[in-house]
Amino acid sequence: MRAGNKLLALTGFALIAAAYGLARFSWGLLLPAIMPDIRLSLSLAGTLSSASFAAYCVAIVFASVCTARTGPRLPALLAGLFAMAGMGIIALSHSPGGLMAGVICAGLSTGLVSPPMAEAVNRKVMESQRPVVNTLINAGTGGGIIFSSLAVLALTDNWRVIYFCFTLATLIPTLLALKVIPGGASGVRFSLKAQGAAFLSPALRPPLRVAFLSGIASAAYWTFGPVMFASLAGMEARTVTLLWLITGITGCFGLLTGYLTNRFGINCIHRMMQALTAAAFLLLMASTHNPLLVYLAAALYGFAYITLSGVLLVSGVNAAGDDPAAGLGAVFLMLAIGQVAGAAAFGLLLDSAGAVIALWIFSGVALLAMLLPATQTQRQRVVDAEFK
Repeated sequence: MRAGNKLLALTGFALIAAAYGLARFSWGLLLPAIMPDIRLSLSLAGTLSSASFAAYCVAIVFASVCTARTGPRLPALLAGLFAMAGMGIIALSHSPGGLMAGVICAGLSTGLVSPPMAEAVNRKVMESQRPVVNTLINAGTGGGIIFSSLAVLALTDNWRVIYFCFTLATLIPTLLALKVIPGGASGVRFSLKAQGAAFLSPALRPPLRVAFLSGIASAAYWTFGPVMFASLAGMEARTVTLLWLITGITGCFGLLTGYLTNRFGINCIHRMMQALTAAAFLLLMASTHNPLLVYLAAALYGFAYITLSGVLLVSGVNAAGDDPAAGLGAVFLMLAIGQVAGAAAFGLLLDSAGAVIALWIFSGVALLAMLLPATQTQRQRVVDAEFK
């Protein structure tokens, strides 16, 4: 890989780590410490998480527009700034309203970051290396989870100080984005009408369907995983953080997504990751009888989610052709819409029916997604071509 590509990959990895691993997914890790301090119920915590995912939906559309009109540098820079603002607000919050403002800003950062990175890779990296670089950048989520876990281990449950540290750490990738990410309009005329047409594109239908179901299932773990580590497996706070660290470490193996999809195909890897997601949920349920199973659940889920998101990224970019930011934006938007629904639904199920029933239902969602293709088969492409 050329030096310029390495620097772009490193910048993207760090910015994704800050936006996803710190600003977004650390919320679930720190939720057990936040809830007694600000008196949040599980249902309200789910609602706050849904607000974050909803903000993501708005931001990813804006990021696609902004990337086309101004180039990838501005939305990438905004992603870093909103991540810092969101975590700073959370650190200073003393009410659910303050937390709401913080998680919305944090959610905006994650929506802003992915489309410009896809466009930057499209501009700077030769076509044969793009899947590898894209999945390397996407694995930044795992790196951010590792960083957040180590910070929590070092600072125990002082969640306000932890969020301040995350805010300062995010300054580094934000400055890197300002220096490394290219500017200038892409030349693609973006409009909401064109984005709506992308949702109707036959090539994008398979990853959009899978992304929606995957988003529903994933909200269970990212919002309430640490809560369930404690309630089902009886894990103490330090062990919960170690489990989150395991999730991040195995998530970094998402670096292999490009190789795996090239070797076995997008649909094969997508189905394997859905099966692993369901297996992780079932192991989490079984941890009520054998707490050690929760370690395997954390390991399986980290690898499954980051790899699956990389598969959806590659599928969306490939399906969009010359407009990778729009393809990625459409797929990740659908992923976030699923997470909006999933976070609220799982919180309500936890309050009303308990963790075991909620996990059974969400395992079924992952298995349903496994039945669907994540990219068009050759036969589907031929049929669609005949009808054009």
